[in-house]
Amino acid sequence: MLHPFKIVALWCWYRGEQFRGYQQQLDSRTVQGELLRAFAAAGLSRNPVVAGRTDKGVSARMQVLSCRVERETVVDELPARLNAHLPGDLGVHLVREVPRLFHAAWSATSKEYRYRLTHAEAGDLERLREAAALIPGTRDFTVFHFKSSERRPRTVTAIDVWPDADGVTLRFLGEGFARYMVRMLVGAMVHVARGELDLSLVRDGLEQQKLFRCPTAEAEPLTLWDVGYPKEVDPFTSAERASFDWPPRGPTPTR
Repeated sequence: MLHPFKIVALWCWYRGEQFRGYQQQLDSRTVQGELLRAFAAAGLSRNPVVAGRTDKGVSARMQVLSCRVERETVVDELPARLNAHLPGDLGVHLVREVPRLFHAAWSATSKEYRYRLTHAEAGDLERLREAAALIPGTRDFTVFHFKSSERRPRTVTAIDVWPDADGVTLRFLGEGFARYMVRMLVGAMVHVARGELDLSLVRDGLEQQKLFRCPTAEAEPLTLWDVGYPKEVDPFTSAERASFDWPPRGPTPTR
């Protein structure tokens, strides 16, 4: 007997400047609020679950959602059906049918964030790289994330510093990140690079969880770049991930 529904994964993107974060809130414009309106308008009755919520101002090149749809739903038509009801700073890039046990959050094995700085903001590149080199590993990052997040070991796989003619990109790759964790790590790195924070404070915060006043970087330059899944359940190919243009073209709505 066929199940009356199937599971799909949606690759969603958004520019975060005019959203008050992902999670739906009363009297505020949020990504989830816009998506739920579009789902209802497109005749989809199941609410999607998200790989991870983003905060006010944070963008997403790849945000992944999963949900049930009716068995007869034509999956390839879903991006057009949903985009017809979405604003210009939020869209659905691809939709794929996935195994029944797939879950956008629980199946994820990695996340990549990127943070963009001007050269003036980045400070001394060698100092920036020196601070970045302290961070990767599995450790308690409690000094570097919002205290409402669960305190537990987290793994940061790599941090790359990529300068170019227009500025510097910081790339963070890990199994997962607590709330404000990337922004606080950026804040610590940048203040070290500018000579405004001693590197030893960052080292002690990472290795001994010794508290200090860790600065938090602004949200708008931060982008959730990629959400990774095991090969056997990954909804999207490596070619699809590599080829998606960012930022998407088109005006940002004012509403």
